Amino acid sequence: MTGQKIRIPAYRASKIPEPIRKRGADEGNGTVYRMAMNPVRSRLSFRWFPLAALCFGIALSGCGDGTYVTSERSEEGAAPGVEESLPVAVGPGDPTWPDAVPEGPIDFRKHVRPILIINCLECHNRDDAKNNGNFVLETRALAMSTGSTPPAIVPGDPDKSPLITVMILDPLHQRAMPPTPDKIWGVRMEILKRWIREGAVWPEDVPLVHPREIKEW
Repeated sequence: MTGQKIRIPAYRASKIPEPIRKRGADEGNGTVYRMAMNPVRSRLSFRWFPLAALCFGIALSGCGDGTYVTSERSEEGAAPGVEESLPVAVGPGDPTWPDAVPEGPIDFRKHVRPILIINCLECHNRDDAKNNGNFVLETRALAMSTGSTPPAIVPGDPDKSPLITVMILDPLHQRAMPPTPDKIWGVRMEILKRWIREGAVWPEDVPLVHPREIKEW
């Protein structure tokens, strides 16, 4: 038996564990192997089962040291619900995976938009929302009026904002978002919470789009 081959868009490829991602690259056919993190969504051959189990355990436990790793990136931070001391940003970096919490007020376009797009808009866009709780996160107005328990954002109170509460659920909870292994915590979670705490300012001229539409941040 051979591992299942599926084509992975460039914006998602970095989330595939390195040993599996290299498999497709070595063949030079533009495809990669992807393990089935969710048994309902896809199947995984027995050939890859030991490696998949190891990667799944790492995604949930952070190797036991509070570090969540996907591919070549890592984010220092404790799991949801664990208090931690977060670093302060000192320079530019990948806006979808910031190394530190920025100083001063959170800027939606610069700090929040990349995190939400890369983690949420693949499912919560106008076209795919019907299969994902009817929650559309493309604009502030839609975020405040769609989904099962609107508004998803309660300005000033992240603890009462469903956008945050579903993110801090146990990774195995059926309503936990984003699905494992693409969890949000540490620096990225603190950025989202601070943004809401500061009033959840979201300019009308800054909509969110599907990740495939992003050419540069």
